[in-house]
Amino acid sequence: MIQFEHVSKSYPGSKTEVVKDISFTIPEGKLVVMIGPSGCGKTTCLKMINRLVTLTSGVIRINGRDIMEYDPIKLRRSMGYVIQQTGLFPHMTVRENIEIIPHLEGTDKEKVTKRTLELMKMVGLDAEQYIDRYPTQLSGGQLQRVGVARAFATDPEIILMDEPFSALDPITRDQLQDELLYMQSKLRKTIVFVTHDMDEAVKLADFICIIKDGAIVQYDTPEQIMKHPADAYVADFVGRNRIWANPEYIYAKDIMLPDPVHVPKELSLLHTIELMREHRVTSVMVTDDENQFLGIVTARDIQQAANRELPASALVHDAVLLASPEDSMVKLLKEFNDYHVSTIPVIGENNELLGVITSSSLVTTLSDQYVDYKEVGTS
Repeated sequence: MIQFEHVSKSYPGSKTEVVKDISFTIPEGKLVVMIGPSGCGKTTCLKMINRLVTLTSGVIRINGRDIMEYDPIKLRRSMGYVIQQTGLFPHMTVRENIEIIPHLEGTDKEKVTKRTLELMKMVGLDAEQYIDRYPTQLSGGQLQRVGVARAFATDPEIILMDEPFSALDPITRDQLQDELLYMQSKLRKTIVFVTHDMDEAVKLADFICIIKDGAIVQYDTPEQIMKHPADAYVADFVGRNRIWANPEYIYAKDIMLPDPVHVPKELSLLHTIELMREHRVTSVMVTDDENQFLGIVTARDIQQAANRELPASALVHDAVLLASPEDSMVKLLKEFNDYHVSTIPVIGENNELLGVITSSSLVTTLSDQYVDYKEVGTS
C-alpha cells in the first residue's frame, strides 16, 4: 500500500507548485493510473515514490513506513521501473538487461535464469530467439517487452510505469496492454501507471487518479468516473459519452424502468387486463405483498381464460429470462437477441422486483445516447 499524505513539490526559484497538497491511497495489489495533461504533475508524483524526485512537504508511506527512512538505492531496487524509452543498456543482451538487478542482489543464478525465461514467455518474447540479442537488434515493441520483464525480474511488490507504451504503434500498444493485464491477473502487483491516454487508463486501471495543475480532481474506479465525473473538467477530459464506448460498465440497474407495471397476486384477471389496457402493455409482473416477484401474466393468457374472476396468480408463469441489477448491457443485448424476448424483469438478491428492461426501452436508451453524442460532436 502506498499513501500520499499532503504531499507537495516545488522547485527552488519557482513560485509554482508542481504538486499541490495531494493525499490519496494506492491499495496493495491494484493498478492505479495517474492521468492528466502534460505538465500536470503526474510523472513527478510517480518519481517521488522511488525518490528520483524529492518531495518538498508531506509524507509518502509504503506499507506504513515513511519512504525517507529507506536507503534510496535499496528503495529503487525494491521496485520495478519502466519508462517510455525503456532504459535498456545497449551493450548488454536481453538476458543481461533482465537479470542485472537480481544479480546485483545476489540471487541464486538458477532461480534468476528460471525467472527470466518465465518473464520472457509472459511478455510474449521467444527466449530461444531473443535472449542473446542486443537492444539495437530489437523493434520498439520488443524493447518495451524486455523493459517490462526487467521491471518484474526481482518479483517486486511495487511497479512504477511512466508512459511505457506511448511511443508504440496502436497494434503493438494494444498487445502490450493485454500482456500487462494478463501478468497483473497472475501476479497482483501494486502498479502505478502514468499515461495521458484515457482509453489506456480505462482499459488497465482498477483506479484512476485525474490530476490538473498539480492537484487531484477525482480519484475513483473507471466506472464511477465515467458515470459520475466530479466536475465539467473531468467530464470533458474523460469524454462525456465515453461510458457508451465501454458498455461493460453499463448495468441493468442503470437502464431499467424502475417502476414497472405490476399487480398483486390476488387481483382478478378482469382488473388485470383493464390495467394492462390503461398502461398499453401486453404483460404485467405479478408480485406478493412483500414485492416478491412471482412471474408474468400476458394479455393473451387472460383473453383465453374462461373465468376472469380468477386471481392473477392463477395464470402466472415464469419469465423466460431474469436479470440481476449488476448484469451488463452487453449481456442484456445478447439475451434479447438470442431469446427474442420483449421484456426482462430485474430481480434483487431477495427476489424482489426492482424494475424491468424492455426491448423498446433499450433501443430508446441507445438512441438517446446517439443523439446526445451527435449534439456534443456538432456543438
